[in-house]
Amino acid sequence: MKNYEITITIPRYMQHRMDDIALEAWEKNHGHIIDRPEIPKEDKLRADYHCHRDENDKCFIPCEHLEQAMINGGTQVKSKVGNSRRSMTNIVAGQFSVLPIRIPLREYDEIDKRSAVNKNTGARIITVRPKWNNLEITFTLQVMNDTITPETIKEILYHAGTMFGIGSYRPQNKGKFGVFKVKFFSNGDRNNLVGTAEKPKKRRGRPPKK
Repeated sequence: MKNYEITITIPRYMQHRMDDIALEAWEKNHGHIIDRPEIPKEDKLRADYHCHRDENDKCFIPCEHLEQAMINGGTQVKSKVGNSRRSMTNIVAGQFSVLPIRIPLREYDEIDKRSAVNKNTGARIITVRPKWNNLEITFTLQVMNDTITPETIKEILYHAGTMFGIGSYRPQNKGKFGVFKVKFFSNGDRNNLVGTAEKPKKRRGRPPKK
């Protein structure tokens, strides 16, 4: 097993936490909500409702969001299996883990309010979501299979960040938020830099037969 320390930058990020707790019940059990004079109370309430918070009321990103982005990114990367080349998505799902389980976030910067389409009913609704600008987060990636190279991991991260993203209204859902880029990638020692995840170079095909 190998551990990689990774820092990513996210220019724009939103959350839309979904669960079975009704808004009214959540408001009663949540306790004190910090008011912001410049924001309508109803909007602040709904934004907090859709924000992932821990038991200390601190914002966080669930590790599953990054893991799912990498699983999706693995669909764009091929590896040799037997006599054929196959997508790495199943390998990523079984071999990649992100720590900590809750990645710390600062308090959100603003509230995003816009119209959207309810996928279940097809009706247009107003959504209110917490929004962060210019985020930088660090996490640990555990890779169980030691034969997976850093170059392959960086390629998976590149596709995960540019094609799929994390959070609400991300590229996977035809949105512009949650796009991320790797700023730092190492084996855990900041004096032993492995390199950043840039756009992967095209793989060369087999040379023509003479």
